[in-house]
Amino acid sequence: MNSLSLEVNKEQEVLIISDVENSESIINQIKELSKTVTTSLSKEQQTQTSFDHVVIISNKPFNGALISMYSNLLKKGGKLSIYQTNENEALVNSGMDFLIGGLVDFKATSNSTYKTIVQVDKPSWDTNESSTINIPSSSSSSTTTSNPWTSIEGGDRINENDLVSENDKTSKPATTLDDCEVGKTKKACKNCTCGRAEEEEKQSKPKLTKEMIENPGVGSSCGNCSLGDAFRCGGCPYRGLPTFKVGEKIQLPDDFLVDDI
Repeated sequence: MNSLSLEVNKEQEVLIISDVENSESIINQIKELSKTVTTSLSKEQQTQTSFDHVVIISNKPFNGALISMYSNLLKKGGKLSIYQTNENEALVNSGMDFLIGGLVDFKATSNSTYKTIVQVDKPSWDTNESSTINIPSSSSSSTTTSNPWTSIEGGDRINENDLVSENDKTSKPATTLDDCEVGKTKKACKNCTCGRAEEEEKQSKPKLTKEMIENPGVGSSCGNCSLGDAFRCGGCPYRGLPTFKVGEKIQLPDDFLVDDI
């Protein structure tokens, strides 16, 4: 019994599950210390009975799929103790599995008799459980549902208007409507609405010259000017003109400037 190190008293109901030979002596000792001891359960009892302590003594690998069942068998504040005669590294590292199953305060130890000992507790509260918080009412209030802020009524409070000086009232914002500024140079914002983006586009778009008509596409940075509008950049001076061969004069059709309508 000493090797189990169980905390059992006469008010507790204990469930013992053991597949180890010669465990009768341990069971008898627990019976002397507890209120009742159960060593087997039917399927009906598994849903109708609850215990203060569930003790598992085994020399076989622990079945983690049964954690939820053991949790349901425990009362609020109950304890699950697992004693294995062999070293079980998987059980020692399964603290998260027990937490997901509703059990907390995972502890893994060992002694000379049991190479793996795991103990977890069931919380003293249930899932979705709530409690009422009573806010003390003010002693000066005669109503039962007093305002909790009445305790500071009449205290030393600051008038927010006193925090604003005359200079604050007359000062103007430092920014202007033309505030699209990045570093030392001004640049249009991504979603510019003040017209700067359009101005930049006009300034950055090169104008089409006679030389560019006579000797088109020479020195193009993208190399797509001759391919047509589908491939040209947004600021390409050749936009709107037909496709051409680089270095050959652009031949405009006779109806190029005629309205389609």
